[in-house]
Amino acid sequence: METRLPESLAEYGARRPGMKWEKIHAEASRRSFFRLRRGRHTLVAMVYPEPAPEEVEKFCSRQRVYRRHGLRVPRIDRVLGGQVVLQEDLGDLLLQRAWRLAGVAERRRLLDGCRRILGRLAVVPPALAGARLDAARRKWEMDFFISHFLPRFPVPAIGAERLRAGLHRLAEATGTEDTFAHRDFHSRNLLLFKGELAMVDFQDSLLAPRYYDLVSLAFDSYLDLGSLRGRLFANLVPWGDDRELRQVRLTALQRNIKALGTFGFQMFERRHRVYARYIPRTIRHIQGHLRVLADPKLEILSKYFGSVTQ
Repeated sequence: METRLPESLAEYGARRPGMKWEKIHAEASRRSFFRLRRGRHTLVAMVYPEPAPEEVEKFCSRQRVYRRHGLRVPRIDRVLGGQVVLQEDLGDLLLQRAWRLAGVAERRRLLDGCRRILGRLAVVPPALAGARLDAARRKWEMDFFISHFLPRFPVPAIGAERLRAGLHRLAEATGTEDTFAHRDFHSRNLLLFKGELAMVDFQDSLLAPRYYDLVSLAFDSYLDLGSLRGRLFANLVPWGDDRELRQVRLTALQRNIKALGTFGFQMFERRHRVYARYIPRTIRHIQGHLRVLADPKLEILSKYFGSVTQ
């Protein structure tokens, strides 16, 4: 079936003879993406399903924040009809794929680039974030997991309410220090373009616990960093501060469980079965966090995630 372009985008193309377009695959987003090509020049069109001027302005304002603080994101060419954002084309080489193609030296370089981005994100003034990932919102994410993952992967001896109570304890235990965060800083939202890392899907940036973006990549569901993972923690591990390391693990645990809720939703509500392949790695991350934490208050989580794959 032919995909129809919004009227504003169709008119834009009609005024530029020879322009061609192709749909870019996007699994999880409600937005559609198209690559527009005219000669050697290309742009990417991000298209909302209907005019959404407030959402478009939110995206554009976040983009300005990132660029003002030296963070590489696509340049915006123009906005069409409050529904379409035309952006610089940074290609489609995701860090997820670039990692597989890279040797050890290049992988180290990529992780060093990620660390520099994380450092720049951390100094963006908190006042520039429009929302906060507070305990109430983290509890909502845990409830989302209960609604969309647990029914498909039950453990008979563990009921939803017992598990919910344990997840809410986790949400309360995760640190409250607020740092500007991308929110989905992982290998499918990082592009390698002309040797430089750039971020996409940044419109939901908010204030989050201090290590949120760090653990999103370090314990990525889409990519196993293996023995090089410690390179992301180079400034943390030598401190030997158990409280800091505990917060890293608590934050990572909450983030990975949140990811499972998203995968369940995408698989069973949106019918994107591709996400099934990322569940085992995410569960292994969670099991590792729980072993390191060895916290009796999280025992119900250890029981559930220790049994869910059996």
